[in-house]
Amino acid sequence: MKPGDIKIAYLHGRSGPHVMHGRLAKSVGGEFYHVDTKMRWHDLKTTRLYKIFGWIVNGIFFPKIRKYHLFLISGPHVSPIVMKTLRLSRKQRVVAHLGDETLYFMYSGWYSKLSKRFMLAILSRYDALLCEGAMSSHLANRLLKGKKPKIYTTYLGVPKERLNKLNSITPNLNGTNIIFIAAGPSGWRSWYKGLDLMISAFSIAKKSNQLLRFTIVGEWNQQEVKSQLSGYDKSITRDISFVGRTNEIEKYLAESTLYLHCSRGDAFPTVTLEAMISGLVPIVSEWTGTKEVVQEIENGFVVPLEPEIIAEKIVWYFNLPSNLKQRYSLMAREVAKKFTEERAVIHYQKVFQKLYKDLKMTL
Repeated sequence: MKPGDIKIAYLHGRSGPHVMHGRLAKSVGGEFYHVDTKMRWHDLKTTRLYKIFGWIVNGIFFPKIRKYHLFLISGPHVSPIVMKTLRLSRKQRVVAHLGDETLYFMYSGWYSKLSKRFMLAILSRYDALLCEGAMSSHLANRLLKGKKPKIYTTYLGVPKERLNKLNSITPNLNGTNIIFIAAGPSGWRSWYKGLDLMISAFSIAKKSNQLLRFTIVGEWNQQEVKSQLSGYDKSITRDISFVGRTNEIEKYLAESTLYLHCSRGDAFPTVTLEAMISGLVPIVSEWTGTKEVVQEIENGFVVPLEPEIIAEKIVWYFNLPSNLKQRYSLMAREVAKKFTEERAVIHYQKVFQKLYKDLKMTL
């Protein structure tokens, strides 16, 4: 079977896949479907029973099922495993692309023991897992012991239409502004993105440098903002700005000196790469997948999930002389050049060549 002969159905959530996930799927010939194409549930507030019924219906009644040799799934969905169990032939394969919080949430104990066992059972039924970055691959291998799917490491790149804009940015390396870019709007995503950790770290760092400011770009609801800022003195909160969703991200990057992204399990956030291409050095947590990229600048920019240590690193960075900040800025741009959409696509296609061979995909 030649790669061009292999027909791939790409199943994604609503309202659509992450822009780079979609482009990677398209690069290997994926034909796009909603994962709930027969019975909508993914973006609806429903009962657990309705959701389970939706998994079964979408698994059984997926259209044109015999047309495809491989089903590429964006995330660890259940309905493809229903499909595999009840309808697929032995020659058809089901592969999950894991680029979200699932693996870390299983590892960290965020999920209940029952939910973790259920997710392990689902993941173990996939023929292969495509994990974004080395961190995700490590977690998959650690969690799925014994008989497990084939595990491959992929990565994302900065979308090509963003490169020129980001390359043209001159960050304010002598300023005092820290920036973080992510959307909530609330709940588990606040914990996942590490919003509480970064606000706490900022409050500690500000005691050493009263000029520091923190800009948070992305959609967060007002109740969540109020909750995150509660308990802090006005001398801290007045210098924390939630600017919401914006089409002027380049403007905020240009006004900043440091990028902060201390998440709990963010698989391979492209926003850290975009910050680097714009000339901003990122401080990331040890549980942010792009730490493997940031470490190429210096290991010290990767920190544990401890506000005090994050704060120490922030204060250290702002105390650096201008020439050293400039040097780190240039290094960040240079390192990030290796993580473009074009390179990510080439790597993804090579992974699929190996996957076809390993899974013995023949007509």
